[in-house]
Amino acid sequence: MRKAVHALLLAGLVLGPTLLAAGEYPVTVTDDRGARITISALPKRVVAVSALYAQIVVDLEALDRLVAVGESADNPAEVLDLPTVGPNYAPSVETILGFSPDLVLGASDYGGERAALESAGVTVVTTPWLTSVQSILDAVRTVAAALGAVPEGERLIERITREIVEAETLAIERDEVSAAFLYASTPNDPPYVAGSDAVEHELIVRAGGRNVFADVQWSSQVSFEEIISRNPAVIFVAPSQIENVLGNPNLQSVAAVANGRIVGIRASVVASTRVAEALRAMVDALRGVE
Repeated sequence: MRKAVHALLLAGLVLGPTLLAAGEYPVTVTDDRGARITISALPKRVVAVSALYAQIVVDLEALDRLVAVGESADNPAEVLDLPTVGPNYAPSVETILGFSPDLVLGASDYGGERAALESAGVTVVTTPWLTSVQSILDAVRTVAAALGAVPEGERLIERITREIVEAETLAIERDEVSAAFLYASTPNDPPYVAGSDAVEHELIVRAGGRNVFADVQWSSQVSFEEIISRNPAVIFVAPSQIENVLGNPNLQSVAAVANGRIVGIRASVVASTRVAEALRAMVDALRGVE
């Protein structure tokens, strides 16, 4: 049964959705609202508000067209010398407009930045929330189409897919290990967990694990008592939050805590083109459980 499930996951990842066709501009893509966004000409001045888009632009070999980025500790090293437009969660519309961009990647509706930019005549593309490996690949395809880099996008997708398959193959014949992916931003408050609608859940399964919170939705806050009851053998958490779990007096009886199996993985690696790196780390952690 386990081998069959893995085979289906592999097949779905390799096949993916229908590819976006390369062609001359204008190019039309669909954003996170379901709106169709038309890019009239090859973008030459691009602003990437979030680290996800900055990383995709770098991976598509289009760094020379990136004029500014949002401030983020997760930005790739290649963009650290570029000007910034304010924090990625609250970028300055005025600063963005000052760069005369012909494409902005990642501006959201939360602070009204997208509406303000679109009102100023700037083309904005923001892809849907990343909930699966496939959604990461879809985001790459969308950005690649917008940038006129479809061949580079398909090569990137092929690389990510190959690395995921290679990592997952290591887990196929092994017994499942109970695991959880927690977000514990403070040492005292109950953490949030990745449920079945999160990419973290899919990675746990691909890595040979069983998500003990597969029955909840992302992202749900759960009590310490619930974590104790479900007793995961391995807990994944952001590296900066390891001590919030490992040193929590409420969780000392949990197997993962008692055995020191709290593994740090950055959320920015999980939900990015570096997802295979996260998967490999999870595979290695789960393989270490006897």
